[in-house]
Amino acid sequence: MHKYKTTRICTLAVAFLIFFMPEFAYPNSLSDRLRLSFDNIPVNSNSNMGLVGVHYDFKKINSKVPDFYLGIGGYGAMTGNYGGFFTGGITAGYHKLIDIGLLPGANWAMDAGFFAGGGGGAGAFPGGGLMFRSHFILEKQFSFTTFHMGIAHTDFYNSSNPNSKDIHLTFGLSIPAYWQHDSKTAPETIKSRIAPAILYCHPIGSSTVRGSDTPQESDIIMLGFQYQSFISEHIYTSFEFYGAGSGGVDGYAKVLAGPGFTIPVIGDVVSLDSKLMIGMSGGGGVDTGGGLIIQPMLGFDINLSDNWSLKPMAGCTYAPDGNFTASTLELSLNWTGRQQTKEAKVYKKSRTNYAIAHKNYFPTSSAKTKSGGEYNSRIDQLGIIISKPVNEYLNLSGSAFGAWKGGVGAYAEGLFGIEFNYHGPSIAYNIGVAGGGGMDVGEGFIHQLSLGYGWRLSRNTKLAFEIGKMEPIKGGSFEALTTQITFTYFN
Repeated sequence: MHKYKTTRICTLAVAFLIFFMPEFAYPNSLSDRLRLSFDNIPVNSNSNMGLVGVHYDFKKINSKVPDFYLGIGGYGAMTGNYGGFFTGGITAGYHKLIDIGLLPGANWAMDAGFFAGGGGGAGAFPGGGLMFRSHFILEKQFSFTTFHMGIAHTDFYNSSNPNSKDIHLTFGLSIPAYWQHDSKTAPETIKSRIAPAILYCHPIGSSTVRGSDTPQESDIIMLGFQYQSFISEHIYTSFEFYGAGSGGVDGYAKVLAGPGFTIPVIGDVVSLDSKLMIGMSGGGGVDTGGGLIIQPMLGFDINLSDNWSLKPMAGCTYAPDGNFTASTLELSLNWTGRQQTKEAKVYKKSRTNYAIAHKNYFPTSSAKTKSGGEYNSRIDQLGIIISKPVNEYLNLSGSAFGAWKGGVGAYAEGLFGIEFNYHGPSIAYNIGVAGGGGMDVGEGFIHQLSLGYGWRLSRNTKLAFEIGKMEPIKGGSFEALTTQITFTYFN
């Protein structure tokens, strides 16, 4: 296949939308946004990898520089037989409305940005895992949606792959999140929630181990974290991360996004809930081909209190480009985060906090790789954290980390945490899943206890330092002392 065949087809489709789609007024150019992109990059002379980028950008960082933004997110393989490649990190950029007389209509914008993150997998770019990506794109804004095209440069800085650098076309879309900030008329319906979740996958059909004809027979249990944002009373968007914790497939992970719909069926107690999740997955020998995964789910949302609900769901996981299909059961505990105000007897959406974190592992002397080798003296990881306050002192969080230095570039982890913070000093406990990069973490379940201290830099920002210890829950020789620096933005 020609190097740019996939890119050209999709670029023509985006160009058609940009030039011929009816024009509407863009609601709020300074709104935070969800930004999606697609890059088709060469891995070797015979194959390419299609990377899908998912980012959440904050555009109200500084009133003196309103066009500057910071973002969190990452990239994952979706085409090209490299399912299991993931990176996560941060973006900084400049996004500004412009007037281009030669192009039709109004509401054009330019966007220049830079991403730095860590991760890897699927044997695509072996090494430390550090990824840089810069972009310059032209964007056309419509009501609720924008489409963009431009140029991107990717650099897998410490990879041994000779194709570690490339300049290519990129395209995608973004969705403004203005309804989460400006809506004051419907506080009970415009809300967000986070949820720890457990996923049970039972392989069916012709599912096989990647690279062989061996049937994929073991049931897979995955732990995950979900962040859902309601855009109306019944419709929401969901973003989810899962990692395997049993089934002999440590390192298998998936990142999903999609729409959901919920409607009450028994008063305010039970609602029928459905969602269609699409995303990237792979690793751990699970044959997801290029990485594309489709997961339709149907179930019930059962209210336990004003703030908590339990959601059992059932569905199917399907990899169109691989040999993996599984019947899927999901159970999540949802924290809605509504808090009653003192001024009026109404509920308002509680604050959602976003953070970037740098974590160091210092392996103990007894820690060995899966092959019995020694670890580097320090392993560096970059991560993103989403959290919501339960009250003044307690926070619930979900986080994802990827290694960028230390010789374990394909290693990644996803954690659900609880933190108690009393005016600076804090104690936190995180539990989740990890794998990849030859790290011996047993079945994949890990946990971490840490102590820390935080300094408020401004009304909306905070810097914190933590020390602690991480170890597997079942099996695995890897143990490490940890340090972590976290920068939090209070949204």
